Amino acid sequence: MGQASLQRQTKILNYIQDVPEVSVPELVKLTGASEATIRRDLLGMEKDGLLVRTFGGARSAVQQSLVLRTFEQRSMFQHDQKLAIAAAATELVKPGMTIVIDSGTTCWHFAAQLKLKEKTPLRIITSALAVIETFGGIKGIEIHLVGGRFRIGNLDFCGPISTTTFANFHADMAFLGCDSLLPGIGAFSQDIDSASISHAMVSCAEKHILLCDHTKVGKRCCHRILSPQEIDYVITDMPDDSFKGVPYQVVLAK
Repeated sequence: MGQASLQRQTKILNYIQDVPEVSVPELVKLTGASEATIRRDLLGMEKDGLLVRTFGGARSAVQQSLVLRTFEQRSMFQHDQKLAIAAAATELVKPGMTIVIDSGTTCWHFAAQLKLKEKTPLRIITSALAVIETFGGIKGIEIHLVGGRFRIGNLDFCGPISTTTFANFHADMAFLGCDSLLPGIGAFSQDIDSASISHAMVSCAEKHILLCDHTKVGKRCCHRILSPQEIDYVITDMPDDSFKGVPYQVVLAK
């Protein structure tokens, strides 16, 4: 195997450790290789037991981590849209920033996409186990994990310890998920613990970026986490007429 092939396949293996499944077009974009080359790589790597080919892509052959076992099914819902939103969000990040990253599958994809970019040095503050696992020990990335009461369903920490700890930080940007977005009213969470953590993240960051696929737009939940005036960017896959006149910037992920 040539050096270029080895480097390409190593990049593919590193990438699929952080996502439940990857498509061939995604790997073409990642490596710069042709679709035919990627398919040959996947065939050879499957024969070597390094991955498992799927319809249109591949997944890791190794035992899944707690993050993958917990998030895999949820991550596949609106997968392509979440991936596009995550990729668009990375364009807002500049080297030297301190950023907050929320839990949830779209924020997990954001972390995985950010890992591929040359954005170091970065300081990351998070309450999400998935974010910690994604970045691991990457040189140039300093990670602060906010503790508290661990939620196995979300793989994150919440409660008074978490909210108090966030208050001790200052960040340039917070990248947040939500359960609901009513464009002229605000972003909402379906439970009070998640809302409290989101409020704490918002309070310590100068700018607030909401990562929201179209299935969340118009959906109703009762715990508001951001008013329209507190939102700086909404990154979504399908903005509609309901966004007209909002006080924040809407970014269409492609």
